[in-house]
Amino acid sequence: MNLDFDDSISMHPGVRRQERDKIRSRFIRLVDSKLALHRNAPLNRLSIKCKDDVGPAPVIRWISKVLNRHVTELVLSISSHWSWPLSSEVDSSETMCQEFWESCSVSSITLKRLTFRFKQMVYDNPKSVSFDTPNLVYFEYSDAIADTYPNVNFPLLVEASLDLRMTHEQIGQAKLSEDDIAKEKEGTMVGNATVLLMGICNVKKLYLSDNTLEVLAFCCKPMPVYNNLVHLTIKTHRDVEWKSLTALLKNCQNLETLVFDGLLHRYGMNCRSCECLCKPWEEEDVPTCLSSSPVKVLEILKFGDICEDEDMDKMMEQVEYFLETMPNLEQLIIHYETSIDEDVEEVLSQFQMVSREGLSKCKIQVISDNLNLSSST
Repeated sequence: MNLDFDDSISMHPGVRRQERDKIRSRFIRLVDSKLALHRNAPLNRLSIKCKDDVGPAPVIRWISKVLNRHVTELVLSISSHWSWPLSSEVDSSETMCQEFWESCSVSSITLKRLTFRFKQMVYDNPKSVSFDTPNLVYFEYSDAIADTYPNVNFPLLVEASLDLRMTHEQIGQAKLSEDDIAKEKEGTMVGNATVLLMGICNVKKLYLSDNTLEVLAFCCKPMPVYNNLVHLTIKTHRDVEWKSLTALLKNCQNLETLVFDGLLHRYGMNCRSCECLCKPWEEEDVPTCLSSSPVKVLEILKFGDICEDEDMDKMMEQVEYFLETMPNLEQLIIHYETSIDEDVEEVLSQFQMVSREGLSKCKIQVISDNLNLSSST
C-alpha cells in the first residue's frame, strides 16, 4: 500500500498563528493514526510533505516506523526553522533516534527510492550525513552540504537529482577565494562534498541544480568521473558560472543526452579560454572542450526566458556555438517560450544557417506552445 500526506493543502499564508498550530497538531495526529491503523499492512511508499514546521520528533518517529516495515520508497519534503537538518540514525533492524539535530544517517537494505528535500535558512551545515542504502535506485536530495559524509553506499543507483547548497558564510568565502588568484591556484575549498558526489558515480541519469554547480566548483576535488552517465540535466542561473560544468563534462565520456534547464550563466575569466562552454570573448581560434563531446542529443528548456534584451542575443550565440563545435550532435531540441509564431520560424531559420562543416548531420527542432518546427543542417 501507499500512504501520502501533504499539509500544504491546509497551510497557506492567510492562516492565523493559533489556527496554524491546531492544523499542525491535527496533521501530526493524522499521520500517527494512519501509520498505526495500517501497521500490519505491507507498505511500499510513504510520502510526507510538511510545508509548515512540525518539528523533529514526529518526523523522526515516522521515518523510524516505516523503515522498520521495510518501505521501498520514502519521500520527505520538509520546511523547518531549526538550525540543523533532520537528525536520526535509522537501521532497518534497530532504530536509534537522536534529537540533537546535527547528523542524519539512513540505513536500509530494502529502500529503493528516497526523496529528501529540506528547506531552511542556510546558516549552518549539518555535521554528518550518511546513506547506507545498497539497493537504492532513485535518489533525490536537497539540503546544505554536510561537514562530513562518513558512509555513502549507492552501488545500484540509476537516477539521482541533487540540489546541494552552501551556507551564506561559505558563499561569501567562495567569492573571496574566486577573487584571490593565489588561493584559487592552491585549490582552496570552502566545504567538502566530494564523498557524496563520488558516491553517486554509478548513476546513469543525473539532475544538478545551479546550486550544485557552485558546490562542484568550490566544495569538490577531484571532479568525479561518471563513466555510466548517459543523461545529464543542468539547471542554470545568470549568477552562476559554468567552470565546474566544463570539468564535469570532460569526465562524462559516455554522455548521450545533455539538457539545459535555462541557458544563462555568469561570465567570468574562464569565458576567455577553452575552460568554458560559451564562445570565447576575444580569440576566435581558442580550442574548446566541446570539440571532443560525445553528446548526440542536446535539449534546451526555457529558451527565450530572459530578463534583459541582451540575454536573447547570448542564448542565440550560445546555441550557434554548440552547433559549430559539438561533433557528434545528431539532434537539437529547443523549447521556445513564446506565443509569436514568427519568432519560432526566425530562430529555426537562423540555426539552419550555422555551418557544421565536417561534423555529423544534426536535426533541429524548435517547439513552442503553438508550433513544432524541424529541419536538418
